Amino acid sequence: MTYDSYGNLTVAGVANYLKEKNIFPTDANLTVVDLHAVKESIEGFVNLIYHVYDQSGKSVIMKQMLSMPRFRIEDEKNNTVEEADGDGWTLDLGRMRSEIATLIFWNSVYPGISPEIYLFDEPNRIIVMEDLMDLSLLRFELCRMVKHGHFTDKIGAFFARNLFFSSNLHLTNYKKSEVERFFINPEYTALAPFLFRENIGVSWEREMIPGTDEKRALLVDNPQIQAEFKRLENKFLNDKECLIHTDLHSSNIMISFDDVRIIDGEFAGFGPLAQDFGRLTASLTLNYVSWFGDESRTTAEKNDFQAYLLTTITDLYTTFQNEFRQLVEAHREESYSLKNLDVDAYLIDQLQNALSYTGVNVLSRLANRGICYDLLRLPEANRLVPSLLGLDISRELMQNQKKYTHIKEYTLLLKNLA
Repeated sequence: MTYDSYGNLTVAGVANYLKEKNIFPTDANLTVVDLHAVKESIEGFVNLIYHVYDQSGKSVIMKQMLSMPRFRIEDEKNNTVEEADGDGWTLDLGRMRSEIATLIFWNSVYPGISPEIYLFDEPNRIIVMEDLMDLSLLRFELCRMVKHGHFTDKIGAFFARNLFFSSNLHLTNYKKSEVERFFINPEYTALAPFLFRENIGVSWEREMIPGTDEKRALLVDNPQIQAEFKRLENKFLNDKECLIHTDLHSSNIMISFDDVRIIDGEFAGFGPLAQDFGRLTASLTLNYVSWFGDESRTTAEKNDFQAYLLTTITDLYTTFQNEFRQLVEAHREESYSLKNLDVDAYLIDQLQNALSYTGVNVLSRLANRGICYDLLRLPEANRLVPSLLGLDISRELMQNQKKYTHIKEYTLLLKNLA
C-alpha cells in the first residue's frame, strides 16, 4: 500500500515515491526508517519523517506534513475524538513553503547552517532534504555532558548575519517590505499562546510538580511581570525586525564535532531576534539548572560541565556582538542608518530583550505538559530544585533585565546559584 486512508505515505510508499522522483535509481534497494520510532530522533506531532538510504551509502531525509496532527489521527482511529476537537485542526501548507524558503535564505547568509533541500512537492506535502543523521540533537548532547566548543562560533556569527541582512540595517524600507511579504508564514504565531497566555508565569492552567506554587505565585500575582509578558508578546507579534526561527531551542539544532545545523524552521517569520536568542539561552539555562537535580554524576563532573555552559552562553553573545560590529563597519558607508547607529546601545538593547525572552522561554518548559527533556530525564522528585531555580531566574530576568549590560552579568547570576 502506497498511501494510508489519510493520504499519508506508508513506508512502502516512501520507497516508491523517491524512485519515481529520481532521487534514487529504480533498481535501488532502499531501507526506510520511520524516525518517530527511533529514540531521540525527533520531537513534534505534525510530520512523518523518514531516513532513507540505499546499498551504495546514498541517503536522504524525507518529511511529509500530516493532513492533521498525529494525536488527532490516533483519536479518530480509537474513536475518542471529542466534539470540541472537530474544528481548527487542519494544517496549513504555507508552513512548508515558509520552511523551504527560510532554510534556503539561511544557507545564503551562512552557507551550511541548514540542511540542503533536494525536492519540494507541495501537492503531496513532501520535502526531501540532506541527511543529517550523523549529527545529534544539541539537547541530548548537553544531557550527556558532551562539549562542543565550535557551536558558539557558528551560531553567534549566524545570528549576526541573519539579523543584519534581513533587517533595515541592510535593506531599504521598500526591499524589506517585499522580503517580509515573501516570508509571510501562517504558522508564525503558533507559539504565542504557549509562550505568553498559557505560560506558568501567567496563569495556573498548566500544572507543575508539587512544591512550586509559592514561587509561581510571585510571577502570576506580580503586575510588573504580567506587564512584561504583554510587552514581549506585543513585540513578538508586531516587531518585524528580521527573519527569525521562533522555536530555536536545543532540539532544533543538530551538531557534531565539526558541524552545526539549524533545522525545523516551520514557524519562521519576521519578528524580534531576541526571541531566538532567548529561546536558545533558555535551553542552555535549563540544562544548567538540571544538574542541580542530577545524582548520576559526581559533583566535580557537574561543576565542570556547568562552567562549560557558562562559557558557552558568554561566547554565544560575544561572537554575535563581534560579528555584528564587523558587519556594521564593513557596510557603514553604504547606509545612512548605519552611519547614525549607536552600536553599543543597540547591542545592550538586544541583550536586555533577549534576557527577558529567556525568562519567558524558561517558564514555558517547566510545566508538566511541555517540560523539556533536560528535566524530564530526572526522577520527578529531583525536578523540584531545578524548577524552583528556573522560576527564580525567570522572575529576575523579567523584572530586572534593564540592569544587565553585559552577558557576563547573567552568567554570574547563574554561577551564584551554587
